[in-house]
Amino acid sequence: EPAEPMVLDRGPGGDASLDEAADLLAAAEFPVMVSGGGVVMGDAVADAIALAERLGCPVVNSYLHNDSFPASHPQWCGPLGYQGSKAAMKLIARADVVLALGTRLGPFGTLPQHDMDYWPSDARIIQVDADHKMLGLVKKISVGICGDAGAAARALSDRLSTRTLACDATRDERARATADEKQAWEDELDEWTHEVDDFSIDMIKEAIDEEGNWLHPRQVLRELEKAMPERVMVSTDIGNINSVANSYLRFEEPRSFFAAMSWGNCGYALPTIIGAKAAAPDRPAVSYAGDGAWAMSMVETMTAVRHGIPVTAVVFHNRQWGAEKKNQVDFYGRRFVAGELDGGEDYSEIARAMGADGVRVDQLDEVGPALEAAIDAQMNEGRTTVIEIMCTKELGDPFRKDALSTPVRHLDQYSEFI
Repeated sequence: EPAEPMVLDRGPGGDASLDEAADLLAAAEFPVMVSGGGVVMGDAVADAIALAERLGCPVVNSYLHNDSFPASHPQWCGPLGYQGSKAAMKLIARADVVLALGTRLGPFGTLPQHDMDYWPSDARIIQVDADHKMLGLVKKISVGICGDAGAAARALSDRLSTRTLACDATRDERARATADEKQAWEDELDEWTHEVDDFSIDMIKEAIDEEGNWLHPRQVLRELEKAMPERVMVSTDIGNINSVANSYLRFEEPRSFFAAMSWGNCGYALPTIIGAKAAAPDRPAVSYAGDGAWAMSMVETMTAVRHGIPVTAVVFHNRQWGAEKKNQVDFYGRRFVAGELDGGEDYSEIARAMGADGVRVDQLDEVGPALEAAIDAQMNEGRTTVIEIMCTKELGDPFRKDALSTPVRHLDQYSEFI
């Protein structure tokens, strides 16, 4: 007889560690919470909210866990890390105590971004993770709690419920600072219509003289954000535009955002969102992919059609392997190798050939309505739609600007080598 799967009770962590963490939080003047994937997987969003509200602290999402805290909450500040929220980064930079709840604090979410080295080097770090091997692995910590994110949050809330906290006196001031930083970031996103590096400006000028109309990716992402339906699930592939999308994806409930994470597996988004839709057919399902990643798995459109699992796929058609090409721009003097995808493909036609609906969009005011129509077809008619959006070749920042920098030779025998 097959054994039934068991749900193991991980518990909140050790009493001594929890007591020490509570003391640090009680003495903190500007605490900040990092809400990570463990909050999502542990169904602990409500517990994270309760603890955050007791502290009155800014809450930032760990990298690519934008669904770990509701975006409508006034203490939510957005994601850290690659192409994340400047508001989140500026606020955590002020922290004297960081509560990393259910996160391994991986490098993608702690290294400099937007030319800001934002990680608070002098802050005391409390890290909560169910895997003891993650505690202190990436960042030096003051307290490590091996436990379930939700159970630990509840235990800390209990310990702080009757205490007077050092930060209580500045609750209103900190709330205003949080709101101001968030508004400044929203204003910047509204004004940030295109990339401004030399290569991107050249590509924008080039697009003006080309046949057809080409849209700025950032404007496209903002319009998609505005048109997202309630309870949407979004999967993102790897690549340059998908990385930039991190600034524009906000969610209200867990298990809404699916990303390739550290694996960086190309072609991830479409099959992932098909699986998510099969698990939650009552929720709208959207995937993001560039044209390179899309070609890796677009045949799964037929899987969605054949098996009646309707999804909406957004394809950013910018005719290049953007992430790879960005490295060749920044580190190889625009000496391009295997980065171009100028084949004249029409992915909307290919979608129709596979039995789905296909729409090509090259006007900004058509982006939101196209997504809304596709979601309506998905939810009410059981139709899969591929939305092909024609984008310029401009490129956002790479993950690390020093990733492929010229090595420094420290040994004399290698001094003649570059």
